[in-house]
Amino acid sequence: MKTSVKVAVGVVIAVAALSSAGAWYTGTQLEGVLHTAIDDANRQIKSSLNGFDGSITLELVSLDRHVFNSTAHYRVTIKSAKLGKGNENLELLFVDNVEHGPLPWSRLKTLNLVPVMAASNYQIEKNAVTEKWFAMTNGAAPLKGHTNIGYDRSTNGTLELLPLNIESANGAFKFSGVNLGVQASANAEKIRVVGALEDLQAKVPSEQGLISFAVHNLSFNTGGTKGASGFYLGHSDFKIAKSDFQVADKPPVSLKDFVNTSLVQEEGGNLSAQVSYDIDMINYGGKDIGAAQMLWKLSNFDVASTQSLYTIYQQKVQPQQQAAALAGQPLKLQLSDADQAQINAGLAKMLAAKPHIELEKLSLKTANGESHFSVAMDLNNPGALDQPLPDVVNKMLTQLDAKLLVSKPMVKDLATQVASVEGQTDPKVIEQQAQGASETVGALAVISQLATVEGDNVVSNLHYANGIADFNGQKMTGIQFVSLVAGKFSEMTGAGQ
Repeated sequence: MKTSVKVAVGVVIAVAALSSAGAWYTGTQLEGVLHTAIDDANRQIKSSLNGFDGSITLELVSLDRHVFNSTAHYRVTIKSAKLGKGNENLELLFVDNVEHGPLPWSRLKTLNLVPVMAASNYQIEKNAVTEKWFAMTNGAAPLKGHTNIGYDRSTNGTLELLPLNIESANGAFKFSGVNLGVQASANAEKIRVVGALEDLQAKVPSEQGLISFAVHNLSFNTGGTKGASGFYLGHSDFKIAKSDFQVADKPPVSLKDFVNTSLVQEEGGNLSAQVSYDIDMINYGGKDIGAAQMLWKLSNFDVASTQSLYTIYQQKVQPQQQAAALAGQPLKLQLSDADQAQINAGLAKMLAAKPHIELEKLSLKTANGESHFSVAMDLNNPGALDQPLPDVVNKMLTQLDAKLLVSKPMVKDLATQVASVEGQTDPKVIEQQAQGASETVGALAVISQLATVEGDNVVSNLHYANGIADFNGQKMTGIQFVSLVAGKFSEMTGAGQ
């Protein structure tokens, strides 16, 4: 036998021996690793479900361990009265074929020789809760996934939901399936979730009639690194190539190329964020209207107070909101003295960091014009909240800038499209109605004195600082400005009659 062949055989035998030994060792460690992962998952689930009337828990039911692989069974228990009578306690069962490392066969056969502790191959099992779901997928497991578990307890895997097609006398639901890619470091300090969905369509009954909804080519990429605040920091994006919405016989609304991006950062105990929404085209009743954009910027939000306020919102406010909504009643918020004290303390600390809130742009652009609005404000701690309201506002709102520009050609474009959708076919009538709408906007601006006309644009500007408002060149106190706007609005609406 040639020396090179002997070396190759020796290497294969050595790798096989090491893999066997490693697989045996992995098998002895697996149960502890699974229990730790399940405990971590349950803590994160509990934290994320604050304000949810119920609970979701994950548990390891059994583990049948062998040398090269093990079979684990898990149970997910969902408890909530909102699931409906007879469904207050739901159980989902999963089976997991766990291949032991360092070289699981599923990786070895694809020549992926990077060692891992285990390779998990899981899928949902049929029971009384899921049997109808299995019937819709012709007996195939409708939910399944694969995860590689590293020796540093990091994970990297995929999750798949099979397509569904449900039709009944009450509506329909069609789903093309979805694939997710999930990566996480130990203790989920870093996470990344990417996914894509080709098609989702639904038709559901309502008091207004049948509601139709459809989404085409949806994708997302989210996650980040957990900061000292406990919030995940980093960049995320969410995209939909096309979505459609229609209520009964009302004109349908379609959105083309919707993109949402966000960036969250943390520095010096403060959070900052940028969030944008872009729509390439809005279509109403089969007519293209225009493109829309919204961009938010937030900065100097104290981490500790933001967490405190968010927690009390989840635990105290959100449950009452949900209960009121289910009962069809207005919200009558009930807070204890301790709750109110916590809110006051959180607000005071958050405002002391001088947060900045800015709607940088809210715009609508049609074929012949673009309208946009922006507002930015800087806040400060006003001190005791039992001061007269004007004093609290003057001290809390240190600066505000707002700008509004309404394009008269844009208004004309909108009026033209609406008239066409509503059935008007005479071009001369459509032109007259559109021109009238455009001129009315300018006339109302002049009559109300809330804006000025500059060429083809209706413009309004407000700057507020140190208790003085500069509104379209007129200076007045904050109270005078509020009284002016309220009075003009009352005149325009006839509320004072």
